[in-house]
Amino acid sequence: MSVRSTDFSPSRRTVLRGAAAIPVAVATGAAVSACGPTTDEERDLGDMLVTHAQAAVRQQKAAAALAPRTTEYTAALTVVAQQRGEHAQALRDEIDRVHSSSADQIDVPGPALPTLDALRGALASSTRVAADGAVLESDFVAGLLASISASCKTLAEVQLA
Repeated sequence: MSVRSTDFSPSRRTVLRGAAAIPVAVATGAAVSACGPTTDEERDLGDMLVTHAQAAVRQQKAAAALAPRTTEYTAALTVVAQQRGEHAQALRDEIDRVHSSSADQIDVPGPALPTLDALRGALASSTRVAADGAVLESDFVAGLLASISASCKTLAEVQLA
């Protein structure tokens, strides 16, 4: 009958395997910590996108409210309401991705747009603000804001002309 020794001395191969596992463990830890709390930049981006989404929601509601009262522009106002609704949804989706807790602020009521001229002015303002934001941002957000800016310009100057 043989008795096993309780002394453990790792072989060179075991030490090398352990040393090779350290960088993998460090990289995994870094990746996991990247999924942690949101940064100030993400919160700021979410808050900036909220202002665009709030404007889109206000303009959508204004266009929908004005459509039955302004019969010569009913079809155009229906298009404005539909397009601004799509903008609001795209912005909401991006806010949810970037900083979901900011999305609660989207439906905060803002100033009403009671006239067609007020809606045109709001669309012109959204054109400028979204274009400025597109220049300052990068990647998807820049493209999203540039697209919204171009659409708002078209809505204001073609649909509501």
